[in-house]
Amino acid sequence: MVKKRVVSQTSYVDSSKTGQKKAAGTGKVYQGTFEAQWTCSSCGRTGIPGRLKRCPSCGNPKDAGEQYEAPAGKVEYLTPEALKAMGVDPTQHLSDEECGYCGAKLKPGTQKCPNCGAALGDVGYTTRVCPSCGRESNDEKCPNCGATTEEKLVAHRHAEPPKPQPAKQPPAWLRWLPPFLQKPQVLIPLLLILGLACFCTISGIIASIPRTEIATVTDIAWERSIAIQEYQYNEHEDWTLPAGADLISQEERIASYNQVQVGTEQECGYEESCTTESVYDHTEQTCYDDGTCDEHDVYRDEQSCTDEYVCDDVPVYEDVPVYKTWYTYNIWEWVDVEPAVARGSDTDVYWPEVHLKDNQSEGARTESCTVTFTNAKGDTYPYRPSCDELRNYPRGSKWKIERDSNEVLKVEPQG
Repeated sequence: MVKKRVVSQTSYVDSSKTGQKKAAGTGKVYQGTFEAQWTCSSCGRTGIPGRLKRCPSCGNPKDAGEQYEAPAGKVEYLTPEALKAMGVDPTQHLSDEECGYCGAKLKPGTQKCPNCGAALGDVGYTTRVCPSCGRESNDEKCPNCGATTEEKLVAHRHAEPPKPQPAKQPPAWLRWLPPFLQKPQVLIPLLLILGLACFCTISGIIASIPRTEIATVTDIAWERSIAIQEYQYNEHEDWTLPAGADLISQEERIASYNQVQVGTEQECGYEESCTTESVYDHTEQTCYDDGTCDEHDVYRDEQSCTDEYVCDDVPVYEDVPVYKTWYTYNIWEWVDVEPAVARGSDTDVYWPEVHLKDNQSEGARTESCTVTFTNAKGDTYPYRPSCDELRNYPRGSKWKIERDSNEVLKVEPQG
């Protein structure tokens, strides 16, 4: 059986509902189901009720070309009992029974065509069953054996409910995992992430494994420096006066501001207030191939806004300055000046000469020496020996080096 087979749609505006409002977001509101009508193409009879599948004037059965349509004017909604008597399920709207031999349209649930006498196998929507022979129909008397029929719900209410199907078990190799991880939509992305993480980790481990090879010293660089400090009498300014400083001048200055409320003032203006409601637009009638039509009221969302003049008391603040003493002074202090530096690109390492003035002193000494090794592929790696050992690495000398991907870790003379 075909479900929800729409054969016609119409709409109109019910003036009595114009302006009717409901909560925002309301779309369609079901009003009820009423009987459709059709026109006989044989004799021209109009307004034939949908429950009748044969023209009351000429007796010809309704055929597929004679469509149902909504009647004009005010309609009366059918009760559940009236729908059941018509063999109509309003939740499905199954099509009329159709005779496969003569093509006649028949009442849903018909098992024998009254037009040509053919037996029909598809009985569509039925509500009753015969307790004697088991035949289903919509009649209170069984058309097969004449016994009184029962409603299906009553006839089967003591029937044993179907046994639930056992849940599909995951493969044995997955059952040790928590239930939420056994779902493919969770497990597959997780495995991909773990695989990528393992790949990155293994790649990093491989890259960090030390490698041993023969390399040649191709470059040398060294630098030694000696810091120099000078005792100077300098002028400074600050909010505090250090011990031992010679004061030059002082004055009161604004150091910061404190925000203090000094009153309130009234601010007025228009504020927009908006509400959204669903407003009745039209009524829609949808007719189906079972002789009935559904009626829905259709609503549209509308926003209404108003401007309201409001006044509020708002606080008024003032910045109040905070004063502190600002000092200008001279003070004796040690100051770093240009250091003495010596650089080179050979193995002859030495400290720079220092010529100190009477008010200068020598500070810390620092040194940095780097040897660059180049392998057979042309890759270069730095090595930082003690500067006292730099003479052991002349350019062109070959060494057995142990390195990672960045630098030389250990060297041995080539044996």
